[in-house]
Amino acid sequence: MSTRKDHWLGQDAPRERRLAALLSRMDRYRRFQEATMRLGTAALRLLWLFADGRARTLKEIAAELSLEQSTVNRQVNAALDSGLLERMRRSGGNAYEFDRTAEGRRVFEEDTGRSLGAYATALEAMGDDDAERLLQLAERFVEHYRREVEPLGDPGPGGGLSPARPDDAGPP
Repeated sequence: MSTRKDHWLGQDAPRERRLAALLSRMDRYRRFQEATMRLGTAALRLLWLFADGRARTLKEIAAELSLEQSTVNRQVNAALDSGLLERMRRSGGNAYEFDRTAEGRRVFEEDTGRSLGAYATALEAMGDDDAERLLQLAERFVEHYRREVEPLGDPGPGGGLSPARPDDAGPP
């Protein structure tokens, strides 16, 4: 007699259910790791945006993160208060620009290093061939999945649908 768990995780379970269960487990492990990090998801995503070394206005940040400007304003103010971002006037304009502080860079590098280090260790444990095969298959899967869901549109600011946007690299 099969159990509910076998229905979702067993070798005879449909592949999409097995994948959903694996992704759920991966998300749980990611949350374990997040609990050890100084930055929360919103701050990490915000600081990741500045990894290119370019300062941005609130409007630019909101557009690049596909968030409402009021949400970005709260996140940026929290990062300013925490010493992770700094604010300066854009030359020749009235808009403020924001960029990471030295502390923001340090904490970002520490947290992403911890996260990416866990990925690196897990991939290393698989061996070079299996790790490379996993990455190639994951890239193919993500591309096929994108093609399936992209026509549905991209949840824009506030969760509404807007035209799909190009892929972007996000925090680990």
